[in-house]
Amino acid sequence: MTITQLHYLIALEEHRHYGRAAKSCGVTQPTLSAQVNKLEQDLGQPLVNRKQQPLVLTELGEAVLQQARLVIQATQDIEQLSKQWDQPVEGVFRLGIIPTVAPYLVHRFAGPITQRFKSLELEIKEASTKSLLEMVRTQVIDAAILAVPVDAMAEDWASWTLYDEPLVAYVPEGHPLANELFLSHSELERNDILLLPEGHCFRDQVLSICNQPRNSAIRVEVGQLETLIRMADAGLGMTLLPELAVMELPRDKQSNAIPLSEPRPVRRIAMVQLPGQRKQGIAAALATVIQAQVPAKFLKQVDQDLVMSAS
Repeated sequence: MTITQLHYLIALEEHRHYGRAAKSCGVTQPTLSAQVNKLEQDLGQPLVNRKQQPLVLTELGEAVLQQARLVIQATQDIEQLSKQWDQPVEGVFRLGIIPTVAPYLVHRFAGPITQRFKSLELEIKEASTKSLLEMVRTQVIDAAILAVPVDAMAEDWASWTLYDEPLVAYVPEGHPLANELFLSHSELERNDILLLPEGHCFRDQVLSICNQPRNSAIRVEVGQLETLIRMADAGLGMTLLPELAVMELPRDKQSNAIPLSEPRPVRRIAMVQLPGQRKQGIAAALATVIQAQVPAKFLKQVDQDLVMSAS
């Protein structure tokens, strides 16, 4: 079975005549007829009902025709993608990023990207996962950096995994758990876990670890991870943080971070884009540069880790 044979079958269905179909394909009638016959031989059953005029496809022929159109479209997409892949990294690229990643990642890759791709203008927009996915769908932005997997994201989207980031507990001095070497999941079933507001996927990830219902007695909800840290330092509770956020803290504050027991919860950060997007080559190039700016320990995926769902 060949792509050419599928093209001929499609043409035959469209024109219902061997001569006209052959002319539309730029070949002779015997050539087209021979290739359609070869396709039928390969499949072991007739695809064309030659007893009717104009010609019609058999029931199997109609089923093969539907798949043939999908195959042809896929090959065209691949050819187009190949042409786009080597396009110069230049022009404007609009990149979205979730708020719990942006403060700890953007400053790492912004300089290297501008230095490497001097003809590229990078526009960065911070928004929630739900908003970013909608902006990608409507092509308001070219790609988004967010935590995956996300149920609302179609399976055929292009995706580049950037890193796996462990979640750790931030426990201030004086807290009952402050002297623990690590925390088990059962020790996180407390009513003093400080959370981000609803709408942040990081909030949902934290709640899934802590096994807390959404109406639990959690006392404070604020909009930034930095505020959660300050609230914890003020004695209002403890919180969970992505490890990149901990690495940005002053050294004395980093000592308040306590690892979680296995299976270690991690969030997988990826760049996502619509399939066949014309700037896919640029997205892949940026993903490579971004990944190079992340601590090496985040790049190795560990089988025992628990990748948290972002939905």
